[in-house]
Amino acid sequence: MSAFRVTIIGAESTGKTTLSRQLADALGGDWVCEFARPYLEVTDGNVTLASMDAIWHGQLALQHSAHTSSRPYVVCDTDLFATVGYWQLPHVTDALGPCPDTLVRDALHDVADLYLVTQSNIPFEQDPLRYGGTIRESLDTYWTALCERFHLPYVVIASSEPDARLDEALTIIKERST
Repeated sequence: MSAFRVTIIGAESTGKTTLSRQLADALGGDWVCEFARPYLEVTDGNVTLASMDAIWHGQLALQHSAHTSSRPYVVCDTDLFATVGYWQLPHVTDALGPCPDTLVRDALHDVADLYLVTQSNIPFEQDPLRYGGTIRESLDTYWTALCERFHLPYVVIASSEPDARLDEALTIIKERST
């Protein structure tokens, strides 16, 4: 039996990494990190065709490694749909051109069992890796529209308080995984 895979997705600085780690710990599952952040931190941080290609293939490799899990749950801090979504932001498409169809196909071949969409209802934390500077680059509706466009099984996390977010996410996962 394969693990039930949950992916956290949403706008920048909405607590995806924190929530995904908490969920993996609470569920006794494996945690799959986001490839883009550590990659951009050890490179010059510029988003180019070459860096997006590296992020795409690095994230794909991380996702494939999750298929070997012997634990009942795998929690991913984003997945290839986040890469697709980021690439499809207007300013990124303007700079790099359209998102490659092969990236979309790779994402569609490895859909999680459940996507939890985090909302922008927590304080924004500035991050030098983000183009938005002091604001989020995308809206919550952008990420739910992405889930709908690709027919991903998703639920929006409504809670803004950390413990309530975790409890809400755990309840949703338990309901969906049984």
